[in-house]
Amino acid sequence: MAVFYDPFMKSLERVLTKHRRKLLQNTSGKVLEVGAGTGVNFALYPKHAEVFAVEPSVPMYKRAVKAAADYPNIHVFNIGIEAVKNHPELPEKFDFITSMLVLCTVPDPQLATNIYYDILKPEGKLLVLEHIHATGRIYGKIQTIINPLWRPVADGCNLTRRQDRILKNAGFKPLVEKYFSLGTDWYEAVMKTEKII
Repeated sequence: MAVFYDPFMKSLERVLTKHRRKLLQNTSGKVLEVGAGTGVNFALYPKHAEVFAVEPSVPMYKRAVKAAADYPNIHVFNIGIEAVKNHPELPEKFDFITSMLVLCTVPDPQLATNIYYDILKPEGKLLVLEHIHATGRIYGKIQTIINPLWRPVADGCNLTRRQDRILKNAGFKPLVEKYFSLGTDWYEAVMKTEKII
């Protein structure tokens, strides 16, 4: 999947990059990027943000390491979200967490979002860009039908998850949120926890 990911996503990224840039342009402090993939976000971070990018797929991780070579503020780790809390080289808490095209793939999205909640500083922000199960009746049904065939060839990507609901159920509150369509439905948000600051 790592070999074909960037070419496959090229036309879509012409649009998604605008959303990525908007979300990432004001990041600062300690930033956790979950699911770095091939490193498509790296050029969009401010230089003063210290980014800790985690990627469990070895082929994706290798590409992310190459992409990070030009950015001394970005550190890449070959681990999944479940290993972040106890990793000796990572901060205990983060000012920002970025979750972009991630929650469709992780085996246990509830576990992942619970970890987000635990490691985000009380005043921190979660930045989200995720495709979600289509709300339109016809397209939603098509996604449900093709999902079992899609997941094995798309590195576990799940077309039928509602990441917006998963995040809200985990205790995240949107400060800003936007739904839009690019073939399927998408969710973009800046979120905070319900912790007492």
